[in-house]
Amino acid sequence: MMSSKFIFITLSICALSLTGCRDIPANKADLLGDDYRLFQGTIAWDLAKAVEDQNVAEIKRQVKKLKVPVDYKEEKFGGTLLMLAVRTNKYRSVKTLLSLGANPNTPNDTVHNFGRNAVIFASMFHSVSADILRLLLENGGNPNSVECGVQEDGFGNFDPACNSALSYAVFASFEKVKILVEAGADVNLETSATDVGAMDAAFAHQRMDILLYLLEHGADYHRKFERVNLDDPNYPTFKVSILYELRLQAFPLDSKMYQEKLKVIAFLKRRGLDYWKYPYPDGTIEIIKREMGPEDERQLQYFLKKY
Repeated sequence: MMSSKFIFITLSICALSLTGCRDIPANKADLLGDDYRLFQGTIAWDLAKAVEDQNVAEIKRQVKKLKVPVDYKEEKFGGTLLMLAVRTNKYRSVKTLLSLGANPNTPNDTVHNFGRNAVIFASMFHSVSADILRLLLENGGNPNSVECGVQEDGFGNFDPACNSALSYAVFASFEKVKILVEAGADVNLETSATDVGAMDAAFAHQRMDILLYLLEHGADYHRKFERVNLDDPNYPTFKVSILYELRLQAFPLDSKMYQEKLKVIAFLKRRGLDYWKYPYPDGTIEIIKREMGPEDERQLQYFLKKY
């Protein structure tokens, strides 16, 4: 049986090996935005290592005594250590950096990158705890944070990046949606990228439970959604209602999302919008066939009555 002394020595060697590897010069062109080695060779490198290790005392020493700027940005993506701490789910480091004055609303590079801040990063990633998002908002984070940089369109062109923290949260976590809304996020916030705010994201990700929550918290059910006519080579756009969008949402009849959709339908019916009287949009039958796989025409008609 191995002695405790041997185990301690082995663990110490492993720890030294791991921490030593990050000091080996890295090719930053190969690094992603959540890699602490982006700060290698800068005045904030020792601070970066302390943040990665969640060494609270050393973080404070670096900022207070050695005067390392708490919001110092690495050059490749323009990210701050607060952003990295958020993205790597380092709660203690996030809390310490905020206490030292780190700005949760500072965006990363806006010329060649999305212009996202720590609140947006906390909202968009499943791996980041909801407690970190709460912490950012409690320390001045803007619940209505919106990207302020650019995004590549797939053809080498750059368009404005304008997605909101709330729209990203719809994809990541219902809990984070609630946290943002309770902190004051505008459920009707509309940008050039988000169309009809977070409702559009709820439809895109087929989250009827989140859609219902947004409606219950003031989302405007009279607003229009933009659609593209893919059958026309010019791809013209046209506006549709919330009932149109709902008609295109197909779920197994025994699923939770189908039950949530029925709740949305009931919510709208109480406000004068009758889903069951709204005509089927083009493509509805194809969607039901694809999603439900009816065995014959009789079963198809049954599904149509349910949708």
